[in-house]
Amino acid sequence: MGSLNTSNNKASHNWVLYSYLMLLAWLPLPLGSKLAWAISIDEVWCYLIAIMVLVLWVRHPHGLPKSLISAKFACALLLLNLLWLLVQCVPLPLSWLDILSPHASALYAQMQAEYGTISLDTETTHYQFQTAVYLFTFFCLTLYIIDSRQKLKWLVYTVLASALAQALYGAFMILNGMEYSFFISKAALHSHIGSATGTFTNRDHLAGYLEMAIALGVGYMLSMLSGSKASQNWTQRIRNITELLLGPKARLRLVLILLCLGLVLTHSRGGNLAFFSSLGIVGVLFLLLAREKPRATIVFLSSLIVLDMIIIGSWVGLSKVMTRLENTSMLTEHRDDTYRATYPMIQDYVISGIGAGNYFSTFPMYKTPQLAGYWNHAHNDYLEIMAEQGVIGFSMLAGVVLWSMWIAMKVFRERSSTFALGMSFASLMGTIAILIHSAVDFNLQILANSSTFMVMLAIPFICYSLQLRQRSVRK
Repeated sequence: MGSLNTSNNKASHNWVLYSYLMLLAWLPLPLGSKLAWAISIDEVWCYLIAIMVLVLWVRHPHGLPKSLISAKFACALLLLNLLWLLVQCVPLPLSWLDILSPHASALYAQMQAEYGTISLDTETTHYQFQTAVYLFTFFCLTLYIIDSRQKLKWLVYTVLASALAQALYGAFMILNGMEYSFFISKAALHSHIGSATGTFTNRDHLAGYLEMAIALGVGYMLSMLSGSKASQNWTQRIRNITELLLGPKARLRLVLILLCLGLVLTHSRGGNLAFFSSLGIVGVLFLLLAREKPRATIVFLSSLIVLDMIIIGSWVGLSKVMTRLENTSMLTEHRDDTYRATYPMIQDYVISGIGAGNYFSTFPMYKTPQLAGYWNHAHNDYLEIMAEQGVIGFSMLAGVVLWSMWIAMKVFRERSSTFALGMSFASLMGTIAILIHSAVDFNLQILANSSTFMVMLAIPFICYSLQLRQRSVRK
């Protein structure tokens, strides 16, 4: 009877894992989960998994995973951020509002109101709060469910498979001339015809997703290379060459090449620059902090840059990316005007912001004559988050990112597992790539990318807990 219960419990946990991985693969499909109906599906799916986890935990109580414990500071900051979004919607006396948001207080005073909220549109902020709750839950589920090396490998396989499908689909749409996103013509979406978008509506958002996926692939490849030893005789050398050409490393390298092809075909300036910059930055950090620096690792990182950027890029359109960069100027790039128009908004609401999600409704009051049309995002995640949540909310979110990056570098320094080292490299590279790209786009406002970004932030805590577990086993 006991063995039967154990078997049922294991099967239930497997279903939780499968449901989580299926959600991870689904997220990019419905236009990057940017529309309300897709977001609703994602949220319900995520909460059902959370309910399954809670039921299993109640039926079979046990301690929390070490990864969740090691991330308690990050979880606390995310919870505080959720609380802050609620505070933005609470009616406050104008005397209090004078301290937190003097500009908003002046607006309410003009209406002769006695109370006012920090958020200029509380309904929109409530909607953003729901999304923030989902992201927090998704982050915690990642830490709770992915509690072993094998499960982390399955996570990597899932993201790589999803990204490969996106890259191949995007390339196929360009080659056959019948360009569709998720069952919708790109012409109807006024989307980027001639550039790979996958099932996203924006090439930059596909590029952001591929940046993180490639980072996972690079880190996983490093975990395989770091453990290899130098050959002692010709038999071992032949065996290593055969494995390199036909084994898992060759298959993974092929996947990485195809993903890089997809990234270049997006013709995204920010995406390609973010990818190569993050690879260089984290490569240097690896050489400075890692205890061991295998020659195979250095050769692999160098080949990734040379092969993917020079050879592949010259075949499939890196020149188009360079042309777009060369043609970028103050006259053709309206994002600079958007940034300049956003600065006064930040200054007016610097402490507490205008309310999460309110950028699109508040920006028209600050828009200059040079900016025509409708702007729902700042095309700069830093400026948009600062404008909406102020210094208070921005600091909380920045603390989560910086803490995750610090743990990843800590794994570099205290490395006791090649797998943990490689996956921490992946996390750091993917995080830095999105941070660079976020300076010129709004990847973090697209749920598929923000969810994958939460995975990137969770991985260092998982790797650190794997190291702690390995040390305790040795003792």
